[in-house]
Amino acid sequence: MGGAPDDKMEVEPTKVEAPVDHVTEFTADFKASLAAVDRYISTREPRFVHAALTLVGKIRSLEGKEGYQGKGASVLNSMVAHLFPAAHPHREMFRSVLSPLTTPLEAVAVDEKEKAKPLNPETEVLLSLLVLVLLVDAKKKEEACTCADKLCERLLTWNRRTLDPFAERIYFYASWAAESAGRLQDMRSTLLAAHRTACLHHNTACQATTLNLLLRNYLHYKLFDQADKLLTKATFPEQASITQLARFLYYNGRIKALQLEYTEAHRCLQQAQRKAPQSKALGFRLTVHKLGTIVQLLLGEIPDRAVFRNRQSRGSMLPYLKLVQAVRLGDLASFKSSMETHADVYHADGNYTLVMRLRQNVIRAGLRNISVAYSRISLADVAAKLHLDNPEDMEPIAAKAIRDGVIDAKLDHAEGTLISEGPHDVYSTLEPQAAFHKRITFCLNVHNDAVKAMSYPPDAHKGDLPDAETIKERQREEQELAQSLAEEDDEF
Repeated sequence: MGGAPDDKMEVEPTKVEAPVDHVTEFTADFKASLAAVDRYISTREPRFVHAALTLVGKIRSLEGKEGYQGKGASVLNSMVAHLFPAAHPHREMFRSVLSPLTTPLEAVAVDEKEKAKPLNPETEVLLSLLVLVLLVDAKKKEEACTCADKLCERLLTWNRRTLDPFAERIYFYASWAAESAGRLQDMRSTLLAAHRTACLHHNTACQATTLNLLLRNYLHYKLFDQADKLLTKATFPEQASITQLARFLYYNGRIKALQLEYTEAHRCLQQAQRKAPQSKALGFRLTVHKLGTIVQLLLGEIPDRAVFRNRQSRGSMLPYLKLVQAVRLGDLASFKSSMETHADVYHADGNYTLVMRLRQNVIRAGLRNISVAYSRISLADVAAKLHLDNPEDMEPIAAKAIRDGVIDAKLDHAEGTLISEGPHDVYSTLEPQAAFHKRITFCLNVHNDAVKAMSYPPDAHKGDLPDAETIKERQREEQELAQSLAEEDDEF
């Protein structure tokens, strides 16, 4: 029989987890990254430099935590003071720009008694890169541009292939700093020289990054002809990272869309959507979806509703949803209202020029709906239903739609009416015969390929080789030897 529970049962004390000291953790990661740089120099294994470059994300994450603003800059300032020699030309500049960003630390981040090792170029570039990243995030535009220029100049003084992985990040953040300060055109010659050097050194990562930065530079200043010329002259490396490939496809799709090559633009944007990170980079994915929506509408297609229903993209895609609804219904008044309401959004996204081209698609969709609903209607009534600003433009618009095959109708110029043709029986045309012939041809080709594959033995091609007779003689000798061995076994 079970006894009564003991009221004085001992209760295990709950373990209270100690609060995480992010500064100490980051300092340890900092030292581990510096050790990884040393191992990368001695072994040349890429995994060590990738581990070292994760420090860029860690210092930005530490600065973004509540209550830790300035802690990462303080650790970096201590590292610069400890590792950079006193005669280094950039030591005082880095310390002066980091001082306003620092926050006093409770514990010493760097052991001052520890003897500093000789500063190698890779460690120097990594620390300089971290300084540039903090200045960009802190929106210190002038200081960031000055630091970027000094860093690019310093990078050209070395000719070491171990600096190639760092050069990619340097040019990326240098271009970001110049764009934030409104001086992106000053980076163009630097990026062109860096791209040429990366191609000569077969530096795949830097080659892909600089190419994307140049395309962004040209598109920022609406130099579409120069961007297209760069695409025809330059080649995107196949071994580049998938994120850089997604950016390249997006820039390529934007250029093609502006040049009226909507089919190619749609293909590039679809590829960019597939190759973009699905769990991160929400801003990039939304940018691609916005441009892809306009390109699909210009092609006469209606985008998928899933993009507009997603919780993360619902608010950002709302102005483009209004465009889709206006184009689908052919409502020109709704299209004009959307253009007036969300003009700032379209300008900010850089899509206003493409959105203006949708007006013709809206008119065509509305004209198609009217031609289906009315067998005979006056052009004045059509212009009123479409809310055209100039009703006298209705006749040439309808004539062009008839010529392009948008509607099946004819114009009565004398009476000013649009007469819709009745529905045609498709079986009275040659279209079913052509479709049936295409299917039969496909089946016959599959049958002929199958018969051809079964007509030849697997080793039939060996008879045409130069040493075919020698091979046959050897095979014959091997068969005779095997047969004689089998007969000897039977005798015993």
